[in-house]
Amino acid sequence: MRILILNWRDPTHPWAGGAEVFLYELAKRWVAAGHKVTWLSSRHPSQTKFEQKEGFTFIRTGGFYRVFLNVPVYYLVHLRGKFDVILDSANGIPFFTPLYSQTPKLALVHHIHKQVFFCELPRGLAFLANLLEQYIAPWIYRRTPFITVSNSSRKALIELGIPKSHISLIYNGVDCDYFEPDRKRETPLILYLGRLRNYKSVDTVIRAMPTLLQYFPTLEFHIAGSGPAEPELCALTQEIGVAEKVQFLGYVSEADKRDLLQKAHVVVNPSLKEGWGLTVMEANACGTVVVGADVPGLRDSIQHQETGLLVPHGDDLAFAEAIRHLLTDVQRRQEMESSARDWSLRFCWDGSAAQCLQLLEQVADGKTL
Repeated sequence: MRILILNWRDPTHPWAGGAEVFLYELAKRWVAAGHKVTWLSSRHPSQTKFEQKEGFTFIRTGGFYRVFLNVPVYYLVHLRGKFDVILDSANGIPFFTPLYSQTPKLALVHHIHKQVFFCELPRGLAFLANLLEQYIAPWIYRRTPFITVSNSSRKALIELGIPKSHISLIYNGVDCDYFEPDRKRETPLILYLGRLRNYKSVDTVIRAMPTLLQYFPTLEFHIAGSGPAEPELCALTQEIGVAEKVQFLGYVSEADKRDLLQKAHVVVNPSLKEGWGLTVMEANACGTVVVGADVPGLRDSIQHQETGLLVPHGDDLAFAEAIRHLLTDVQRRQEMESSARDWSLRFCWDGSAAQCLQLLEQVADGKTL
């Protein structure tokens, strides 16, 4: 098939995250199977407009906001009629393909943003984005089949008015051959891995550090990733006197990411909302437990008391207590580490890619899902 992916960013974008990893892991398997995949997305200043790489054709147009105007125009001028199926991925706001394309299409939603808009966007834009996501998009996509990545996200789509029969669930995978357990570091280490944005709520764990350091004076908190919230987070560590115990590592390679996940005693994900939480599964595959906020997505990927602990979002004292418990009760933590590894083995990219490809084939053939 000739498959067109529409997504806010591509996997080489400096701000690429779990949504891009999900699509890339699926699509590279489609390419390996002989399908032709074109990826249309925004363009970072460091990227070229066109690129052929790993069997993909990457086309980049428009910046952070303008991409949502550029993509429909570029499609109509250059790409209309050249594909068998479109995978329209919504990162908060979709590309509204039903308005300008007759090509069969499948919509992908990782999670409903809602509160996230008001954490990340100017107030006026947040209201507009919320209006588009909550009311306009569901009506425009009312006849379009959807895929999503967790039961929480499926429930949220149903609440928006998308029929349950139109929604298929495809889980994130994890490479359990690459991400595997290794020895933990001798001194206690907490790890956050991901983008640094306001809604990720990394400040919650930083605020938990003074309490934790009373129990574990050698404890360190490593933050791997970058983003617009980094200056404020650095300032916070200075303000509350934990700067020497919090390291900002910036972007890390895949090899360094694996090493960090293996050596950490606890991985944290304090986010306001996730579609699933890809780093949760990568941590679990490395035999590392996760303390996360009890929010949609994370309550799907974290099995409370089995593979990690869920605590109220934004509650630094609850995060501190959960982490203290795991660092103190070594036997219990090791039991959970074993359960976490077993849990991760249930998810694989090959299976998710095959499931999604089957849906794309059915949509391209005009079959009802």
